[in-house]
Amino acid sequence: MTQWKKLMKSLGFTESEATIYLTSLEMGPASVQDIAKKAKVSRVTTYAVIESLTERGLMSSVEKGKKHLFVSETPDRLVSFVTSRVKEMETTLKEVQSSIDELRLIQRGEKPVVKMFEGPEALSAIEQDILATKPKTIDEFYNLDAFRAFNPTENRTEYNNEMKKLKPKTRSIALVKGPQPVKFNPNIDILTIPPEANIEFSGSVITFGENKVALSSMKGKQISVIIESNEIAKTIKSIFDFIDYLRHKNEEKK
Repeated sequence: MTQWKKLMKSLGFTESEATIYLTSLEMGPASVQDIAKKAKVSRVTTYAVIESLTERGLMSSVEKGKKHLFVSETPDRLVSFVTSRVKEMETTLKEVQSSIDELRLIQRGEKPVVKMFEGPEALSAIEQDILATKPKTIDEFYNLDAFRAFNPTENRTEYNNEMKKLKPKTRSIALVKGPQPVKFNPNIDILTIPPEANIEFSGSVITFGENKVALSSMKGKQISVIIESNEIAKTIKSIFDFIDYLRHKNEEKK
């Protein structure tokens, strides 16, 4: 019986489950009290184990006169149960294998964190996140006219005042047909897209801090998404680096 107890434990059964199943198998139909006494397990534990094994189809109850007795199912049922468990584990293993890349991202801290906001508060959620992050750098590409329509300057007084204090180094590329941008931050470099570029869009892309990217749609339903990802933020910052490179090359030619 000791060998079988070790085998059952290796299959995921607890010490008590293995002991009570094998004891009941040896005894045949018996009361909880008699099984507990023979197995040298407390009556409370025996009740719990019998319930657990019954749910898994490995024990059943029988009526003998006025007595309510319990008995282990045949070893064949145990084999069927283990076979079913093996199939479940194989399915679980396949799921783990298919998701292993996601686990590796989590391990390296590269699993993106995504937050989504809708409605009138979508843009203010980005501003609040920027203020909470207190970034040293900001890169932004946006339609200023659309931004003003959704979030008028008079609603951004507190944010603009905080930006004056934080003074993050900011690279700004703005599509604007109305009034030109105002430098609320002295460390901002603003590049406006000329009309002859024939570029039209109604959203914004902002990177701030080490790993945050904010995307907004300012046409129709207002939606903003904040993504925390080192690689995504690095990719977008590289676009601004390339634009700086082209600007400097053009200045050198002049």
